[in-house]
Formats: sequence, C-alpha cells, structure tokens
Amino acid sequence: MLITIAFALMLVVLLAVFVMQRGRRPGGGGLFGGAGAGSFVQGTFTVTGVSDRPDAGDKNDQMFCTVSGTIVGPDTAPTDVYGDLVVTGKTPWPQIGSDMPVVYKPGKAETSWRFGNLEVPPAQ
Repeated sequence: MLITIAFALMLVVLLAVFVMQRGRRPGGGGLFGGAGAGSFVQGTFTVTGVSDRPDAGDKNDQMFCTVSGTIVGPDTAPTDVYGDLVVTGKTPWPQIGSDMPVVYKPGKAETSWRFGNLEVPPAQ
C-alpha cells in the first residue's frame, strides 16, 4: 500500500515538473497555451515569380502553382520566400506584382509562413 502511494506521488510530481517546464519555453504557452492563432501575425506576400499555368487541372479541377515573392509585415524585415499554391480552374492564376495575404510567426517568416488571413473573433 505504501509503495503504491509513493509511486502515485512520484507520477504527480513528474507531471507537475513537465507542465512547468513546458510553460517556460519561448512561445510555449504551458498546458493551456500553445502555438495558436495568437502567435501568428498578418503580412503581405508580393509575387515576384510564378510558374506557368498548366493546360488543365486534375480530376478535382485543381492546379499546382509555384510562386516566389517577398513577405512584408509587422516586426520583420522584407523576407524572400517561395512555396506552392493550389489553384482551382476558376481562380485567377497569380500574377507578378500581385499582393496576397499571408500569416507567419514573427521572426520566423521564412519558415513558418502560409497563405491566408488571421481569423477574426466574432463581434459580441
């Protein structure tokens, strides 16, 4: 009986240490935080290069487009990046010079960016 209580107590202590260490990581957020939408910022991707448009899409009318460009936004210097974008047959093909919305982690735009907008919480 005493061994069972000691073992359970050790597990509780280890769990508490784990939770406390996780909360100390830069941007870690602890048990209830994390890398949610709050850790991303909104930026703009200006297209500087784009692949040729294929003649037809796949069975779902989707085409893959490789783009290169520059991300600008708060708390980051202009950053040159490239990536892939899925475009449907009805969507206009990206053009050099066009601006597209992106989100990224501050200071890590080169590795964490993706196309899209930050979700705005509904007004109450």
